[in-house]
Amino acid sequence: MPQRVLLIRFSSLGDVVLTSSLIQPLVEKGFKPILLTYRPYGELFSQDRRIAVVEVEKESFKSPKKFFKLVELLKEINPFAVIDLQANPKSFLLRKLLPAKVKAVYNKRALFRRVCILLNRWGLAENLKSKPLKVPQLYAQTLEVLGIKVHRPRPSVELFPQRVEGVLKRFHLQRGEYVVLGIGARYRKKEYPHYRELAKILSRRLKVVLIGDKRDYERSKGWEGVLNLCGKLSLSESLAVLKGAKIFVGNDSGATHMARAVGTPAVVIYGGTHPCLGFAPYPDEGIVITKNLACSPCDLHGRGECQKNFECLQIPPTEIAQKVFNMISR
Repeated sequence: MPQRVLLIRFSSLGDVVLTSSLIQPLVEKGFKPILLTYRPYGELFSQDRRIAVVEVEKESFKSPKKFFKLVELLKEINPFAVIDLQANPKSFLLRKLLPAKVKAVYNKRALFRRVCILLNRWGLAENLKSKPLKVPQLYAQTLEVLGIKVHRPRPSVELFPQRVEGVLKRFHLQRGEYVVLGIGARYRKKEYPHYRELAKILSRRLKVVLIGDKRDYERSKGWEGVLNLCGKLSLSESLAVLKGAKIFVGNDSGATHMARAVGTPAVVIYGGTHPCLGFAPYPDEGIVITKNLACSPCDLHGRGECQKNFECLQIPPTEIAQKVFNMISR
């Protein structure tokens, strides 16, 4: 039986997707990866036979009884190694309580990120902004305690082809004949405001599909010329729709990383956050579009109010559409 490696990453959606960059390197070295995450993120890997998943509710950490029950469950799994990709007090406690032979913790480079944002406010971060972090590479460094060097970490989630085809058939979609727009983001500073206009332009050449949550559905009701699947898909169904797409366009959000993980080229629009903070796709995965204003990045996650009327997100939809059409014609 292969030795088990417990990967701890509770949230958020995009961060959990990026843990998939460690699956194949572990499997190739004879290990069995097991992911500990919050519900419902485990569904992302429901078709990926390379990895097992343990899902927990957030409330598990509010009750000592539930917490120690979780600890006992993880002890029964008997991991050879614990790789802490969350690096917060909850994961620290679990890491300390589990008797694994090997342990490692993800270096978030939090100081670099916060210094970058602070210096940027003073106009002194140009050099830092030109040397972006890459979260998959930071994740991969944790495997060095197992003697594993990962030279090209990329998020990758496996899907059953027949299930993908079933989802596409249900929504009358043909592989490679549509573009997906991920119109939502957790915070306003990351949410491109002109998707409706962009959808109109793209629909001249491709079918346009919208994905997102119920909030995104409410604000996109009535958009003409689109298939609106916002709030109507499970995570695994969203992966299937993304898998069949010709291209994906979205914000600095979880949907972008889902597209990356199924191999769909991504066009990522940046506003208040910035590619330097670690979450941009690699060049072989897609492109980023950013005005790269002096005030960006203004926040690590895109929280807070904007004092400049969200100028960073005022990118003409014609400009984005042209980049999409250029990628399609390659």
